[in-house]
Amino acid sequence: MSVPPGNPLLVRARVAAGILSQEKFVEEFQRTAAELGVDATVTVRQIRRWESKKPGWPHPPARTVLTALFGRSPEELGFRERTRNLAASGGLGPVHDEEVNRRVFMARTVTVAGATMLPASAHDLLAAPPSDPVSGIRDVLTGTLARPAQPSSVEAIVQATASAKRQVQACRYSRLAVKLPGLLVEFGEPREVEAEQREVDIAEVHAFHVAASLLLKAEDPASAWVAAERAMSAARRVDDPSLIAAASRSLTQAVAAVGHKQQAIRIAIVGVDQLSGQVSKRTPARTAVFGALLLRGAWAAAVAGDADTAGELLDSAGRSAKLLDESSNLQWTAFGRQNVQQHRLSIALTLGNAGQALDAARQVDVTQLAVTERRAVYWMDVARALHLCGQPEKAVTALLSAEKEAEEEVLSRPVVKELIGEMVARDRTVRLPELRKLAVRAAVAV
Repeated sequence: MSVPPGNPLLVRARVAAGILSQEKFVEEFQRTAAELGVDATVTVRQIRRWESKKPGWPHPPARTVLTALFGRSPEELGFRERTRNLAASGGLGPVHDEEVNRRVFMARTVTVAGATMLPASAHDLLAAPPSDPVSGIRDVLTGTLARPAQPSSVEAIVQATASAKRQVQACRYSRLAVKLPGLLVEFGEPREVEAEQREVDIAEVHAFHVAASLLLKAEDPASAWVAAERAMSAARRVDDPSLIAAASRSLTQAVAAVGHKQQAIRIAIVGVDQLSGQVSKRTPARTAVFGALLLRGAWAAAVAGDADTAGELLDSAGRSAKLLDESSNLQWTAFGRQNVQQHRLSIALTLGNAGQALDAARQVDVTQLAVTERRAVYWMDVARALHLCGQPEKAVTALLSAEKEAEEEVLSRPVVKELIGEMVARDRTVRLPELRKLAVRAAVAV
């Protein structure tokens, strides 16, 4: 394999992270800096210098962003700190670095997981173990990942948790899987100030909700259950009904995915009962959580084949949605009238009624769905329904629409790969060339 000129370590890390141009590098750098709350900017000209034979030593904020973006230390990216001539300076002096005293916790993910470097030979490629993007999350859940010697500030943890929620709703799963363990490992250390402990506990609910979501998307429901229990434990410490309901959403899905469907329905119903009577137009955030839990319970009932309970919970969610403005993402729920209608589509599919699912799909204004992940899931459900109704051409178009919304949601999810593989197997005369191209992008055998 040819070695890139200049700074091959940085070039390889960039390409391995899917950043194929220096212009895209600038975009991803700026986005990561914003997510971390770090005041750092970069230009294409600076990127060219970093990828040259003499990349220099980036200033502290840039080093923080680079470490978080690629999951590797500056040295592992080919940068070298300038050293003084010790003989001329009269001996060793103390080294001062802003990062030592003002660390942003996301940079710690260098020890958790990093961007995969391109192999130097075929032997290296064949000898490498298979990649497991959620391995770092499991390390946190099993207690095998060491906690940092110095905990991050409460503010940094809260900001990073909000960033993680944005990332999962935007379907940026690969980057999130690298960064998330560094956040999760922060929790568990008690804070001396009660108000700070409460803020950390609230962040823990949302952070482990994200972890459970990623694990479910990776088809690891057992680990997702452990993560959901962590979220629930934190919610109970805060003793807030809305947080307990939010944790119940995650726990319901994980328990149902493991196979305990009746227990999953009960988790949702108990959570709903605890919050009922506290929902009104004057409490929109609580209403959103309440409605989202109703939808999760409806899904669990559908998985259990209980169409009546699923329908009752859907209708209750619809009534709750009327209390809210459309296109809301209160409490990270994406709950609203269009979201309820989208769940009617998904639940009809789960119950085996593809025709009813398509009828429900026609009632959804996809542009009013609040987050990227919901829009991508809508198009994937439409594709599944069209496939089951014998309309493969339209099903391919729906899958391409889902890919346009969120490439990672389509190309990395096992359930979507299975659908693409089934459609390819049925297309024996190769009437659908775009399906073949999609299969190649999703690494599905054709």
